[in-house]
Amino acid sequence: MQKFLQQDLSSSLLSIAVLFGWLGISFVFLRLLALSIKKILEAVFKNTNQLK
Repeated sequence: MQKFLQQDLSSSLLSIAVLFGWLGISFVFLRLLALSIKKILEAVFKNTNQLK
């Protein structure tokens, strides 16, 4: 932590911003993946209920 604080402040802030950016992008992709899986499962179970 001490070495991190001794670096240039702008490079430290840029590193933190890039880290948060990647975290945000990964959460968006995970959310899109979850929604698409949910839609696929709803469609599959809707079709199986109509066949009964």
